[in-house]
Amino acid sequence: MTSKMDAFRDFVSRYPGIKQDVLNGTYTWQKVYENWVILGEQDAMWQKYRTSQNSSTKENPNTIEELLSQTSIKNLINYVKKIDPDSISKTLNTIQKVLQITQSFGSRPTGIYNNNYNSWWD
Repeated sequence: MTSKMDAFRDFVSRYPGIKQDVLNGTYTWQKVYENWVILGEQDAMWQKYRTSQNSSTKENPNTIEELLSQTSIKNLINYVKKIDPDSISKTLNTIQKVLQITQSFGSRPTGIYNNNYNSWWD
């Protein structure tokens, strides 16, 4: 039974239009499975999915790597477009001020008092 289900999953993955028809309510998974078992993969019923797959493969990337690279580049470009240079400048200035204040609290006395004290007694 599992081998038949695996074959059906493979069939559906090759023709993504079937999944879209199920999601749109045109068919149920049960009906698609029954037609696949009874009619077979070579039936004319599946022809529209084969032709739609051929036309869509020209628009879509062939591999996952191509899809990810195109999607990543588009996302990166959209993200860069949204960046406001003024807000980055303000944020960096604020961070710089905070760091300067923090450093001033953590510094030790420079020894001015010790030098003055020694020079007074000399």
